[in-house]
Amino acid sequence: MAGALMEWWLWLQPGGDPVDPPFTLNEGATLFWRTARDFLRGMVSRMPYLIVGALVFLAFWLVGKLLKAVINRVFIRSHALDEMLANLVSRLVSTLVTILGFLAACVVIFPSFKPGDIIAGLGITSVAIGFAFKDILQNFFAGLLILWRRPFRVGDQIRIKEFEGTVEEVNMRSTRLRTYDGERAILPNGDVYTSSILVRTAYPSRRLKLVVGIGYPDSIEEARRVIHQVLAQTEGVLPEPGPWVYVTELAPSSVNLTVFFWVESPQANALKVSDRVVTGIKLALDQAGIDMPYPHTVVMLETQPEGPTILSRPPRRDRPAPDQLNGKTS
Repeated sequence: MAGALMEWWLWLQPGGDPVDPPFTLNEGATLFWRTARDFLRGMVSRMPYLIVGALVFLAFWLVGKLLKAVINRVFIRSHALDEMLANLVSRLVSTLVTILGFLAACVVIFPSFKPGDIIAGLGITSVAIGFAFKDILQNFFAGLLILWRRPFRVGDQIRIKEFEGTVEEVNMRSTRLRTYDGERAILPNGDVYTSSILVRTAYPSRRLKLVVGIGYPDSIEEARRVIHQVLAQTEGVLPEPGPWVYVTELAPSSVNLTVFFWVESPQANALKVSDRVVTGIKLALDQAGIDMPYPHTVVMLETQPEGPTILSRPPRRDRPAPDQLNGKTS
């Protein structure tokens, strides 16, 4: 190689010894034609193998599509698997069959090709791939576990961290929620699987509660009777389990009663029934003459011997009244 470069260098020098160029245009054209001819001959000789390989890949691809359709139909109709999980399993089976078809086609087209070489190469680079796609693989396997164990389903109303809404879709990477404000929240499956989840629609009904405060002079039993009457007449309050009204606190300004009642699980229904119950209890207690007090502040004034009236505590028994300090008796 070095000798050929030196000959080219001498040939290009103006004052150098005149020598013939080591590589002429005719020789280059001849070499190109020979290379193209050998390539075309190789293509023609391998054409049957290419056709057979393409047919093998096409056959495997069609088998994968057929298996995908059969798995979806069988599992969904028999309710053996959730629809989302059945779609995932069928997709994985179809992908694996297609990959096998590609490897088989490569073996047919290139007889020297060995699938074991690819597997060995993947084994060497698996650690690097694992670090590079750690989050993607984590979300993928979390999605598999969610679809397999089914802590919630599409259509359930759930709360995850600060997000709350209706589940729209669970795919390989994320879980999609439609929030109550009409927005879409996309949560990575890894976060969903490792977080605490509140499934509001896991059961047909759920319990609500509210606190009602009445005045100390008012009758607790009368207030309890009025509240039970309102709950019995309010549409949407379930008769079973029955509602409860318990005294839970003697607050500084009121006696607090906690009202428990059951409604159907959807959030819209719970808000609607809660509004009816609160409105009905307020109107019924007002009609029954039962006070619903709010916190009071007592202000006591004390007259000083000299100077303006100031805020004061109640006088003690051992201390003379302000009138006595002024030389007056009551």
